[in-house]
Amino acid sequence: MNPRPLANISILLVEDNEMNTLLASAIIQGTGAKVTEADNGMDAVQLLRNRPFDLVLMDLHLPVMDGFETTRYIRKNLSQTIPIIAITANVVNGEEEKCLEAGMNGFISKPYTEKDLLDKISTCIPFKNGMAEKFVPATANPDAALYSLSFLKDVSKGNRDILQQMILVFTEQVSLAVNELKIAYNSHSYGEMYAIAHRIKPDIDNLNITSLKDNIREIEVFAEQKKDGPLLKNLIVNLDNTIQQVVKELKVNVLL
Repeated sequence: MNPRPLANISILLVEDNEMNTLLASAIIQGTGAKVTEADNGMDAVQLLRNRPFDLVLMDLHLPVMDGFETTRYIRKNLSQTIPIIAITANVVNGEEEKCLEAGMNGFISKPYTEKDLLDKISTCIPFKNGMAEKFVPATANPDAALYSLSFLKDVSKGNRDILQQMILVFTEQVSLAVNELKIAYNSHSYGEMYAIAHRIKPDIDNLNITSLKDNIREIEVFAEQKKDGPLLKNLIVNLDNTIQQVVKELKVNVLL
């Protein structure tokens, strides 16, 4: 047997108990895998947004976002295919079924051995010649359109003046609204954040800015629930950057 069967693998360990994190990291590193740690679900989501991993080991009982909520978020918004294995000390009837329903690929109970871990991982990712093979994430189509004017063109019925007027209103009002949203975030004004996100959501839909459709709704939910953290900040930064890019392209392609 290969003494380092996971040497090609990068694992995200999501665990909030320091001793459990140390034990799990020691086991994982013994397999040759590279391990990155997160102590809550929101930080795990942020890490997954910024870099690729081959596998996630997810504790179920986490602060901020528990393992079930985090997994459902990952499946809906980040990756449909990355293997996620639940880890928990509470082995109760129905727990494994709940994990699978949330979108996890497997279940392992604490304490576990290196063999337990390898056996479970082998059910989620392929091995070749005693070595685990890397997960290859699906990539977005680089040629996908940033936005679409089809809806606004239908509404304007071919009248270019009306179309340009609608685009001008969008470029001015949505840019202003995003700046107001950033100010509201910095002042922790969740009610105002919710109102702004709710107001610009139809504008994003009307221009079919697909990369922001889930983004703006997530901001709306976080604001409504008064949840702060790096995930919300990252959503707002992404919103700001994308809107700036859309406005720039509209000014060049439509308003000039």
